[in-house]
Amino acid sequence: MPLPRAHFKRVLKRFAVDDSGATAVFYGIMFTVILLSSAIAIDYSRMASQKTRDQRATDAAVLAAGRLLGVEDNVVIRERADAIYNANIDTDMHSELEPVQLDTDTGTVTGKSIVDWKATFMKAFGYDNELLSSDAQATKPEGTVEIALVLDNSGSMSSDLGTLKAAAVDLTSVIFAGRADDDKVKIGVVPFAASVNVGSANASAGWMDATGANPIHRENFEVGATKTRFQLFSDLGVTWGGCVEARDAGLDVTDAVPSAGAPNTLFVPMFAPDEPGNAGSTSRGFYNSYLDDDGGQCTPYPVICTNYSRRGNCTRSYTERPSDLVAQESMCKYPSGQVDFGSGRGPNYGCTTRAILPLTDTKSTIESAINAMQASGYTNIKEGVAWGWRVLSKDPPFIEGRDQDEAENRKMLILMTDGRNELAYTGNMNGSLYLAQGFGKDGRLGNSHSSGAYRSNINARTSNVCANAKVEGITIYTVAFRLENDPVTTQLLGACASSPDHVFRASDGETLQQSFRDIARRITELHISG
Repeated sequence: MPLPRAHFKRVLKRFAVDDSGATAVFYGIMFTVILLSSAIAIDYSRMASQKTRDQRATDAAVLAAGRLLGVEDNVVIRERADAIYNANIDTDMHSELEPVQLDTDTGTVTGKSIVDWKATFMKAFGYDNELLSSDAQATKPEGTVEIALVLDNSGSMSSDLGTLKAAAVDLTSVIFAGRADDDKVKIGVVPFAASVNVGSANASAGWMDATGANPIHRENFEVGATKTRFQLFSDLGVTWGGCVEARDAGLDVTDAVPSAGAPNTLFVPMFAPDEPGNAGSTSRGFYNSYLDDDGGQCTPYPVICTNYSRRGNCTRSYTERPSDLVAQESMCKYPSGQVDFGSGRGPNYGCTTRAILPLTDTKSTIESAINAMQASGYTNIKEGVAWGWRVLSKDPPFIEGRDQDEAENRKMLILMTDGRNELAYTGNMNGSLYLAQGFGKDGRLGNSHSSGAYRSNINARTSNVCANAKVEGITIYTVAFRLENDPVTTQLLGACASSPDHVFRASDGETLQQSFRDIARRITELHISG
């Protein structure tokens, strides 16, 4: 607080300064104090502003570096940090970012910058510069995360499968940066096409229908058939491929726990029945004919002669066959000595993908599963999402997931597809090829038999399973790949995602990889901890 004028007068009088000069000295001193205070305030404001800007630039640089951990080498990461830092400071600031410190073991990035702040007005008072520093450290969020990679492995992905593998491996690297030695991160891989492969090693699992209890187990076989599908595989000398049919009565869009006490909840192994016609023949309009219709233990079909020569030899005849439906459902032809499994025919027809990899915290195992993927078959997005959800669950079929209510645990499903749901309509009695919903004639795709009707049905079920999974706390990201000309599927994927921010669209391989990196960075979003 300024001293009172009367006090100044007494001081000045002591030094023989007359009253008339006291006023001038007083105001001179006050002006000098105000000027000095203003200079200090202006320079201090500049210093505080530059310190704030420098801290923000350091924070941004450290976060940018953290997002590249596990993807780029250290040289590239540090160059990126420098570029971000320089883009966020004033050109007239005398500042420098020291090389950021990268710790991939803990997923931590540490940065420090130095600003050589130069005074302006205070130079007149002998004050020149000040070294300012800003520190920042970016760390991964606390808690645990479980991720199901639900990846389209249908035939349309053949030319882009290498890019998809690279994108998925990139994502894995980002997720695991700093998490290599703990179980805070688990990832499962769910390749899907027209069906999903749960792994042939699960043939004896309690959630599989080994006895034929589920009514689906008996579809496409004659009434009273006693052999199970697993027995038929054995009779043919063929190992079950590992694919399962979709459950019925709405269970296909849920994570309902399979139970022997409720047979329709059990999963049924896919077994593509021998279709009408002799082994390898398509003459009757069916593709998957791998046995003679009257082979095995069947009574050979009678041959009816319609014309004889003068010597009594038959010159024209036909084979008296039952209906195609009876021929297809016949059980006596299993086993058979006449088997033609060429060109993909056989009881594993429609099972084209590699087996699911359940949740694991072993990065190398995940990368191996991704790199083993193969592209073939049609597309059933609904089955992919359903099995992705089941992989994240703590209940059978797969039990590697944490409890849904466990604190600070996040469950993520990343769905990527390049095509619409396609259930392969055919004009023969089956109504479709044999896929996860059986044949079209079996009615699990509705009672209207056409490609459009099947697609409409499975699209609705895809919407249902996405909605059900989200209600249970699953966060869903979707990646629509090369679907610019398919607004129906694009809209379907948009609705499946947890929010518009969880929707990604990629028109080429480069943007596909970038989409996966962006998703990984969101999941592992770093925060400034100091």
